[in-house]
Amino acid sequence: MQPGKRAPPKLDLRAFQSPPTAPARRTFPRSVLDTHIHLWNVEQLKSGNMRWPNRAGGLPQLAGPHELDAYGEVVAGGIQLVAGGKSQFAGVVFVQAEAEHDDSDADGSKGGWDAALDEVEQVCAAALVSKVPLVALVPWAPVQHGRAALSLFHSRLLALPSLVALTERLGYPPIKSFRYLLQDSPPGFFQTDAFIDGLKWLGENGYAFDITVDVTDEQTGRVKVLDDAIDAIERVREGQQADSKTTFIFDHFAKPPLTSDPTFPPAATLTAYIEALYQLALLPDVYLKLSALLDSADRETVATAFEEFRGGEYKKRRKDGAYDRLRSRIAAVLEPAVEAFGESRILVGSDWPMFRACTLPTTSTSPSAAHCSSVKAADESAAWAFEMQLYVDCFSGLGLEGEALDGLFEGNARRAYGLAQK
Repeated sequence: MQPGKRAPPKLDLRAFQSPPTAPARRTFPRSVLDTHIHLWNVEQLKSGNMRWPNRAGGLPQLAGPHELDAYGEVVAGGIQLVAGGKSQFAGVVFVQAEAEHDDSDADGSKGGWDAALDEVEQVCAAALVSKVPLVALVPWAPVQHGRAALSLFHSRLLALPSLVALTERLGYPPIKSFRYLLQDSPPGFFQTDAFIDGLKWLGENGYAFDITVDVTDEQTGRVKVLDDAIDAIERVREGQQADSKTTFIFDHFAKPPLTSDPTFPPAATLTAYIEALYQLALLPDVYLKLSALLDSADRETVATAFEEFRGGEYKKRRKDGAYDRLRSRIAAVLEPAVEAFGESRILVGSDWPMFRACTLPTTSTSPSAAHCSSVKAADESAAWAFEMQLYVDCFSGLGLEGEALDGLFEGNARRAYGLAQK
């Protein structure tokens, strides 16, 4: 090197190497806890105790028995279709299937509670002999009659032999929440002093309340029902101690409008729904359950999207495809919900078997071949997987991945229902 000349800089050889590969996004949950299924058996159907399958003009796909073991067979095949079979199945939460009850029977002395109690007895008996892990139950309760009725109902409930046996098997009491369907109730029904008193009793005794309202229902005031719910929750929380506040879980995202009809709902209705979600999210210990949205969408789009799923076409993400249109409609309510509630206060359920009416033919009256000779196991499993995969894709499309998905599909449910975390 000549005098006065500066040596050339020594370059780090790493500058010539390829940049490290970023770790791949995990776009699937490690496990799925289905937080919303309904069950009924032959005995209940013969007795006429179940409202939904026996109602006038009922859906044929719900007419036959829908039992825990049949659900287990559906999920055994379905979980292999979700995220390429990378997720494990963690269990189920049973939610009342609307057994017959007499609302005028304030103490159960007239037999108005018998069918609802029998519903729990039948489900627990099935769980004792089934391989399907039933981790929690959400039965009906006479919340509208206040704490005295609830206390009496509660004592009769806990004495059920199969529930006692299941509690011993699990090592904890599986009843974690109660429900009284409000979607068909008149405006203000759950704002009465007695109902508020009943909701207070639930929190004081360690129970949550699954609240089911429908923002598209004209008779209950449409979106105003969420304003009523906010008012009711605030009243329930008055005077409650921090360790006994009633947790509220809004089933089915309050049944938002997902129809393809451009004239309904008006844009103002969807805007009001989203604004109400933001107000609702300001209340602590309130959760949203992402479930039954296939029932809220139009049947034609759901049916076509299901065919795309079964044929693998959904993976192409065609913007003109029914699967992508359905995903976009759900994302329109899911995105603001995630923004409002965060990723830790939303849980996922299938609402099995209600979605069978959207995806399967009317000849499939039961998922069990023993009760329906035309049933196709592959179709049953695909229908369950279709909804789960749709929700996975919706969350992933919003940028959620890894541990966030683990929470959405299991961890958040365990927290909301007071179950031990894995």
